[in-house]
Parts: sequence; C-alpha cells; structure tokens
Amino acid sequence: MTTPQHPRFARAYARAVPAINLRGGTEHRRTLLAGLRGRVIEVGAGEGSSFGLYPATVESVLAVEPDDYLRELAGSKAGLAAVPVTVVPGTAENIPAADGEADAVVVSLVLCSVADQADALAEIRRVLRPGGTLAFYEHVRSDKRFPAAVEDLLTPA
Repeated sequence: MTTPQHPRFARAYARAVPAINLRGGTEHRRTLLAGLRGRVIEVGAGEGSSFGLYPATVESVLAVEPDDYLRELAGSKAGLAAVPVTVVPGTAENIPAADGEADAVVVSLVLCSVADQADALAEIRRVLRPGGTLAFYEHVRSDKRFPAAVEDLLTPA
C-alpha cells in the first residue's frame, strides 16, 4: 500500500511533540483515552505519543500511520506500551480494518492533515461498531492572521 509521505512535516512534527506534550498534550491524551475499552483503532498515530497512555481496559490498538518516518518511530514505542499495539500503514480515508471492527476509534491532531475530512469521517464510521466511541483531540485553524498563515504553511499539501 502506498501512503502519502510528508518528510519535512513528519520530522518537524516529531521534534515538536515533546513541547506539545509538556504544554498539556499528554494530559489531553490521557483524558481522551480514559474509559476506552476493547479493540481500538488509532488513526494517524504519529510517533506513538498515546501508546503508553491507554488504560488496561483496552484489549488491543491498531495504530494507523501513513508516514514511513513517523510509523518507524511509533513502532519503537509500540513495544513499550502496556497494551498490545500493532502499527500499520494506512490513511484516515482508507483504514486497513473490517467494518465494525473497532470498539473505539481515536484521532488526535489528525483531521487537519487529511485530504478530505468527510471521507475520513465516513471511513471512521465504517470501522467503528454501532454504539462505539469516537474519541478525538483536534484543533481548529486560528482566526489570527499570522498564526493562521503558519498553520496553512505547516499543513501538508
């Protein structure tokens, strides 16, 4: 499967994550994941910041990440998690999972970078079992001119 690659963005994101986590990202993720159970699909796993935060009620995590560089970093963190984590290539618009396979789907700082949010959300709905949980931690484009321009520049094409 060929997945989109954004090497500059991936490396910049991986370098930025520790600061994001120190400024509250870890606590946001911890709160986001609390209470999840069963089989989880994490879409856009990045470099694996969430893996160590999954509660023991989670049976397994299928971590989907399109970028080779970030997927490699995530793979090294997967083995350190308290729950089984499998890292695979894929995109939000084409999740490598069966219909209704997930008890929960997690998206964290991902929807800003997908080509088509409606397609991504439809795909999430497809893999999420009826009554399942969609847990998301996202941001919106700033309404301030300079930060918005920086966000536009950093968002992968």
